[in-house]
Amino acid sequence: MIIDSHVHIGPSLALYTNVEPDNVVRSMDNAGIDRCLVFPFPSYGDVHGCEWILDVCKQYQRFFPVFYVTEKFDPPDKRFVAVKWHWVGGVSDTSSNYDTLENERLPEFAEGVAELEMPVIFEEELEFTSIFVRRFPEVKLIIPHLGLLGGNPMDFLQEFKDFENVYFDTALASQITIKNFIDEIGSERILFGSDVPFGEMWSELSKIKRLNLGKRDEERILFKNVVRLCDLSFE
Repeated sequence: MIIDSHVHIGPSLALYTNVEPDNVVRSMDNAGIDRCLVFPFPSYGDVHGCEWILDVCKQYQRFFPVFYVTEKFDPPDKRFVAVKWHWVGGVSDTSSNYDTLENERLPEFAEGVAELEMPVIFEEELEFTSIFVRRFPEVKLIIPHLGLLGGNPMDFLQEFKDFENVYFDTALASQITIKNFIDEIGSERILFGSDVPFGEMWSELSKIKRLNLGKRDEERILFKNVVRLCDLSFE
């Protein structure tokens, strides 16, 4: 079993592109990937939310739906397996909006996510992320790219290595950085991700395979960790 924990589908209003589900399935088949977690591009998610993604996942049984957070802080529900938080209120991939941390609806949102035991795929600057982790220690976070878009991955590693509720995905990270993380915090907190369409599934997967980690560590990264975190079930 191999599960990709980081896949964008649908249109991007900013990039003028559309990732068709059929193309994702072909990429999965080419790479030997069984399932994937899917969520919208930021520009589309900010406008349209993610109810539509549930319909896609009903048609494509190999997809698991991820709830997209907007500034409204609408709560997720059990139809989703995880939550995607992408620079909420800030500038995508560029800068965090620290006023978001003072939003009056944020504590209720965090409490609801924690009660659902649903992980949040959380993308922000290092300082913003650090404040969130300390303010809401009951929430489990998955930091994409080992923190690459929010700063220096090694700074993220040092900041959160002792926080057992903070996990990382490998999407677009270098092989040596992935290895550094595994050596420091073990394989239990690392998830495989590709960041389609910005990364190729087969290429991102080969980074993990070429590490020659051994069966136990490789299985944790490729599927066991995400199954446990997201409480995934298979029909």
